Amino acid sequence: MDIPENIRNGIDNLLFNCIEAKSGDSLAIVTEQGVNGYYSATLDGVIAAHARERSLDVRIVVAPVFEEVSSFPDEIQRAVEDADHILFLARVGDQLRFSELSGAGKPTICYALDEASFGTPFGSAHYKFFVSLKSLINDAMFGNKEIVIRCASGTYLTGVTPANPSDDNADEVTVRRFPMTVFRPVPGDSFSGRIALTRWLCATGSRLYEPDHVLIDGVVFAVVENGRIVDFEGERKEVEKVRGHYDFVANKYNIEGDYIHSWHAGFHPQNGYFGLATDYLSRWSGSAFGNPRYLHLHTCGAYAPGEICMSVFDPSVTVNGVDMWRDGCLLFAEALAVKKLQSNYPGIRELFDNPMREYGLGES
Repeated sequence: MDIPENIRNGIDNLLFNCIEAKSGDSLAIVTEQGVNGYYSATLDGVIAAHARERSLDVRIVVAPVFEEVSSFPDEIQRAVEDADHILFLARVGDQLRFSELSGAGKPTICYALDEASFGTPFGSAHYKFFVSLKSLINDAMFGNKEIVIRCASGTYLTGVTPANPSDDNADEVTVRRFPMTVFRPVPGDSFSGRIALTRWLCATGSRLYEPDHVLIDGVVFAVVENGRIVDFEGERKEVEKVRGHYDFVANKYNIEGDYIHSWHAGFHPQNGYFGLATDYLSRWSGSAFGNPRYLHLHTCGAYAPGEICMSVFDPSVTVNGVDMWRDGCLLFAEALAVKKLQSNYPGIRELFDNPMREYGLGES
C-alpha cells in the first residue's frame, strides 16, 4: 500500500512510541469500519498495512456500535485475548476506558480518527514527550492547590485540588490514550462559582444516546456550589433547553443530573480538527478535547466521565495565583521543567511556538 511518509511517521509513533510493539508481536485492531463516518472507513486498513510492513502480525476485529456497555463483550474478549497489543479504532474502547480487558495485551484507544490526523504533528509528535508533560502538569496542579478557572464569556469557578494525587492512574482510564492530550481529571466536589455555557452541551462518550447535544444561543450560566449544579441562569428559552437536556439524560439513566464529577483541560498544541464541530458534534468532542483552547467538565452522573460535557472555550486557569493557561494558551509550556523536557525531543518546541488554534469552531 502506498502510504505517504508523514502518515507513516504518525503510525510509527502510535505503534512503537505509544504501544511499544516489537517485531513479530501480534496486534488486534478493533474497528467500527467507518460506521457513521466517526472513524475513517480506511484507517484500519492503512494502519494494518503499515504494521505488517513493520513485521507485526495483524488481525482486524469488527465491533458493533453500542448505546450502552458496561464490560467488554465476549466476542471482543475472545478475539483479542491472546494478542500482544490491542488497538481500538472503535467507540466501544472509549466507552469502556475505565474497564479492565482481560488478556495479555494492554488496550490503546486512538483519538486520531483519520489518516489526515496521523499526517499532522498531532499524530507524529513524540508520544513519550506528552506522557512526561502530563506528569509535570499533574505535579503542578495537585497538592492542595487553589484553582481559579475563567473565560471571556464569564466563567468564574474556584476550588482546591486533592492534597495527594496518589497513583497517577487513580480515577483514570485503564487504556492507553493516543495521542496523550489531557492531565489527570481534577475532582469537582470542591468547586463553586459560575460556568458560562456557550455554543453547546455535548456527550462525554460514555453512552451513545440521542439527542446527544444541545446548541446554545448566547450564554447560559451554570451556578455551582461544591460540585453541584444548583441553578441555570440566562435567557429563558436557552435555560429551558439546557435544563431539559439535563432532565432527559438524568431520567433516561436514573443518575444525578446536578453532579459535576471532574474536569480537565487540553495540553496538546497540535490537536486540531478538520471540518466544523457542529457537522458531527460527538465526533468533535471525541477527538478535539486535547486542544489548550478547551476545558471541559464531566457532569450528569456521579462517576467518570458522567454523561454531559460542559465546555469552556479559551480558558484561563491559575494555580496558587500562577497562570497555567491564559485565554486558551498553555503558559505552562514556558516553565523551566517543560523547556528542559522539550530540549530532549527535537522539533517539539516549535509545535508549542506555533499551536493549532483552529479546531472546528468555524473561525477561519
